[in-house]
Amino acid sequence: MAIFPLLQKLYSHLPGFSEKKRKNMNRRLAFHEWTKGFRRFFRRPFVFLFGSPFHSNLGDQAQTECIIAWIRKNLPRHEIFIASYMNTSPRLLKKIRKHIRKNDILLCHSGYHMTDLYDEQSHYLRIAQLFPDHPLTILPQTIHYQDNSHAQATADVLNAHPDCTLLCRDEYSYEVARGLFNKCRLFLYPDIVTSLIGNIKLPEYPRKGVLFCMRNDKEAFHQPEAIEQLRRKLEEFITTEQTDTTVDIPPDEVIADRKRILHSTFDYFSRFQAVVTDRYHGTIFSLIGNTPVVVLNSSDHKLASGVKWFPESFSGHVYFAETLDQVPGYVQHIVDQPPKEPLPPYFSTEYYDHLLEKLHFPHT
Repeated sequence: MAIFPLLQKLYSHLPGFSEKKRKNMNRRLAFHEWTKGFRRFFRRPFVFLFGSPFHSNLGDQAQTECIIAWIRKNLPRHEIFIASYMNTSPRLLKKIRKHIRKNDILLCHSGYHMTDLYDEQSHYLRIAQLFPDHPLTILPQTIHYQDNSHAQATADVLNAHPDCTLLCRDEYSYEVARGLFNKCRLFLYPDIVTSLIGNIKLPEYPRKGVLFCMRNDKEAFHQPEAIEQLRRKLEEFITTEQTDTTVDIPPDEVIADRKRILHSTFDYFSRFQAVVTDRYHGTIFSLIGNTPVVVLNSSDHKLASGVKWFPESFSGHVYFAETLDQVPGYVQHIVDQPPKEPLPPYFSTEYYDHLLEKLHFPHT
């Protein structure tokens, strides 16, 4: 189904294409891909992956890439159909509902969707309501609600599904889920991008300087002025650069060239002596590049809980800074150390190599 990204890339450059027209075109192309794929692969089972990102956040795109790789490794007979927020229309869902078979699989994309900060979980609730007779698996989520009524409304829908499995990607989210989703099967499971740690071969570069990977959205905890002041302090003894995991590339181009862009990003992170970040995927990208990382606190539990995943063998690679004042000391400690040995593929061998056996998938 590679024609879909190609068509997206072509029409995105046409003059006069408004966002509304672009969204409608995405939906029409998705419907076309589904009907074409269904006719062509009628005898092959499908994995339907709902909620795939249509934006330029490379952390989320890395999740998609890892999910696809996991499906191809563990379910090689299955065809994959990817439904993003941009192309999931009532017509498409109606078509899937009509033709879904017992050995097809329903997955919801991992991420920070079980929250009222964004309006993305509504898509997952619609899937749960539309397919009550089919097992539903929601891949690792950060869970955080500001309004109890939103949390309860979500719980009512998921608890009503007779076979819903929810993976939680940190201890806090898992405890919240235990209180809310008492009828769902729950697992505490790391972010799937961690499965790349120890499994990506990158060139050996002379490392130089510190990379700041900082977010600039509603989840940001530290003011830009404070980060700039911290950079100036570090530059008294080491050079710094700044980036983000959200890139200035149109989403359709990111999706069409996702594997190359991600590998280039991992390569970039591997060129520094240390990384300072308030991004969880900034943390993971650093470790993929075997670069020690100082993790800053965030506006919620995501980073404080997320760093607890890393075992003792990662202790020389991951440092958690409660305050910005701690960062220079951590960075100085890192750069004074000899080069790090490559990290082991801990998360793939301990978790993702065993995920299939935990899930309630139809007979495959």
